[in-house]
Amino acid sequence: MIRAEETAYVMNCIADGACCSIVGVSNIGKSDLLRAVYSPETQKRFLPDPNQYVFIHIDFNLMVTLSEQGFYELILRNTLAELRRLRIPATLLEQAEALYKQVVNPSTPFLVPLSFNESLIALGEGLGRHIVLLCDEFDEAFQEIDARVFLNLRALRDRFSEQLIFVVCTERRLEENRHEPEVAEFCELFAHHTMFMGMLNDADARQLIHVFAREEEVEFTPEDEEFILAQAGGHPGLLRAVCHVLSQGSDPPRYKLARTRLDSDHNVRGECAKLWNDLTPLEQEALIAFVSQERAGSAAWSPEVEQALRRKGALVTDEVGQARVFGALFEGFARRQKRARVKKGPPGVWVDVDAGDVWVDGELAPTLTDLEYRLLLLLYGRLDKICDKYQIVEAVWGEEYIDEVDDARIDKLVSRLRQKIEPEPGNPRYLITIRGRGYKLVSG
Repeated sequence: MIRAEETAYVMNCIADGACCSIVGVSNIGKSDLLRAVYSPETQKRFLPDPNQYVFIHIDFNLMVTLSEQGFYELILRNTLAELRRLRIPATLLEQAEALYKQVVNPSTPFLVPLSFNESLIALGEGLGRHIVLLCDEFDEAFQEIDARVFLNLRALRDRFSEQLIFVVCTERRLEENRHEPEVAEFCELFAHHTMFMGMLNDADARQLIHVFAREEEVEFTPEDEEFILAQAGGHPGLLRAVCHVLSQGSDPPRYKLARTRLDSDHNVRGECAKLWNDLTPLEQEALIAFVSQERAGSAAWSPEVEQALRRKGALVTDEVGQARVFGALFEGFARRQKRARVKKGPPGVWVDVDAGDVWVDGELAPTLTDLEYRLLLLLYGRLDKICDKYQIVEAVWGEEYIDEVDDARIDKLVSRLRQKIEPEPGNPRYLITIRGRGYKLVSG
């Protein structure tokens, strides 16, 4: 089992009735971990009586609208699907379905949270089991939904105590994203059970290489494995990218050619850029100082920042106990950021894809979220051309979300991106709406 230690941590929290927060950078494997927790095999291994639990996996990327109603609707929709699979008593299922309909089509907005609460209360009292909500891709929902929603979730947890358990996956700690008092009470649930997901250990990384080899029907020698690990470290996304590049060629000098291809590979550059954007500006400056061997003269470097970089997996400990960047590819990416910071882009919006930086009229733009960056890359790749809804959903959320993401959610994402790249967001100069057709990014 990959991530056996992390899986055991989460399952032990659930067995103890404790809520748990899983924090990790982009594509580190948080979703895979939740899927492992959701599997019956894992539950049988760690729980004395799995029949006393109902696990509900919720992908918050599937919210119909980024709103209180959309939030509650998604939870209940996934809950009902799980309850139908478990074949619970018909009367209880009918009650839950009726309350779900009131959330979807309320006669008054007041009925949305009321019906949601009544549904969970009915299930909590009627099932007599622990209800475990596995909240995947929780970042955007947590940042954007009304704070009262999370106060409500805290109240439900207080009512049922250990019978209602939340497991949430985010790229940053919950308390780093919001600071309202209502949200703070929800964050308290995870104060003593927050797990930082680092890079895969050596054994798990090798196991993932073997999985890729079986899937793609290729063979890697022990020397190949060492090359892959040296380049990608324990980052799952980079491991797959390096495996793919190495599997494409066999002519000598094999590793030299692969290294050249990796430097320009779209997947490698994309993974490195996402990792870079998951770091705070201070952490970025500190990492540049680290790879440049300029820590002593850097105002950004401190023991606290080093600890943060270790938690996020950017720094790991080598064989002699010293800190190092987790892999050669990301180390090279970090080295290039020093050069990127001294050059300014041309007028208009300019994306340094290799560095992951965005420049607007020669000035470095604020760090974009993962979804914002994906949207900008799509628009930038089709500069001065219209991108319709279907292209945006496929590029930002994925093809499987084509029928799930509505126009309002796209509009909100566009609005947030404008806040970071437009000099006057209310009067956009670069990210233009083409009514009835979509959006386009215009050259400066």
